[in-house]
Amino acid sequence: MQDRNHSRSTRQPPQPFWLQLRAITFYPLRGPALYSLIALTLCTLLGMLPMIGWIIGLIVWVAVYRYAFEILRETAHGRMTSPEHTLGSSDGTVIRLLALMILMGIFVVLVAGFLGPVIGLLSLAAVVFLQPGCVISLAMDGSLRAAANPATPITLAARIGWPYLAAFALLFVIQASALTAGTWLHKLMPPVIGELTLTFFSIWGLFTTFHLLGYLVYQYHAELGFEPEGAPEALSRHAPDQQLLDEAEHFVREGHPEAAMEALRGAVRTRAVSLPVHELYQRLLLRSGSTGAVREHSRQYLNRLLMEKQERQAMNLLREVLERDPDFTPAEPEQAALLAERARLGGQFQLQLDALQAMLRAWPRSPDAPQWALQAALLLGERYSRDSEALQLLDLALQRCEDGEQQRKLEAARRALQPDRV
Repeated sequence: MQDRNHSRSTRQPPQPFWLQLRAITFYPLRGPALYSLIALTLCTLLGMLPMIGWIIGLIVWVAVYRYAFEILRETAHGRMTSPEHTLGSSDGTVIRLLALMILMGIFVVLVAGFLGPVIGLLSLAAVVFLQPGCVISLAMDGSLRAAANPATPITLAARIGWPYLAAFALLFVIQASALTAGTWLHKLMPPVIGELTLTFFSIWGLFTTFHLLGYLVYQYHAELGFEPEGAPEALSRHAPDQQLLDEAEHFVREGHPEAAMEALRGAVRTRAVSLPVHELYQRLLLRSGSTGAVREHSRQYLNRLLMEKQERQAMNLLREVLERDPDFTPAEPEQAALLAERARLGGQFQLQLDALQAMLRAWPRSPDAPQWALQAALLLGERYSRDSEALQLLDLALQRCEDGEQQRKLEAARRALQPDRV
């Protein structure tokens, strides 16, 4: 036992990224990353189809960024083999990544439009410099609000120090080299082959960039307050979080919960904190009775729990919040649907019903809303004998549903719940 503990405590830290440049550069050419690179490159040919080509092209590039983000996550957790599945990131974080990029573009355009091209160029340079930190923040805690806050990447850069500047320069070199190589070969090859070559190098550069960002997180996880999965036990309660927890718990024991909340709030909003910090902060917020703060943090906490595959704990948190705030939903419909389904599989039908009803109030126009209404109505009628509420739910869903097959299911459920007429 002593030898095992000793081996844990003496686990070697990752090598600096500047000593791994060759491995990082050729990362997309190994294992599943290579297969994904080739498949996604070939799929871009579908963008040439008439009428629907641009839609397919958009879907393909969303898949490219989704896989790139999975590369970042896997690397950040110390797993240097590329992920197996190109569509593994289903918690909505990739959508938030695309939204973040759009927000950055809008910001630069607005600055250039109102303040002139010179200031616009300076804002573009600032956005490009802060972008790696924004992506890292989004990968660690999944919060778009935190990632879009300029203070967040600045804080991350300050924690990492000069290596952030070196990594930024390397990212620029990688992207420029991939684009230059792709453009040069594009001119020497036939049109279709040239387009594929340019796309191949563009995706290669993107995968390499996200792998480097993930390695940066893994190398500096202690400074960033991030816990890699499978890290030694000594890393699970590393110094920044342990000190923060001790300070907050001291305030609570002394009868100053507001001071504890203030200390935790600053950490939660500026960096990725461990689950124990989220748990303590959540308990203090619930005691304070601040509905808005509870709702905001619960969404962030739920997202982190789902990222860490802690679905049981996420369902417990969802139940606790719904009891106080019946309209609460996670940040994304996909997360809410996942937890509702897990509640059904676990026989927690009241939690499933509460979650479905909150989802219908939050996203009444969602394409999946008729299916949510059907599930909620069947629970109301068959399990809780609340036929009138179930019928109202079905009537409202029928008014909004445009899918013929789904309409037939809703009507069949409505007939089954209607009282017999003499």
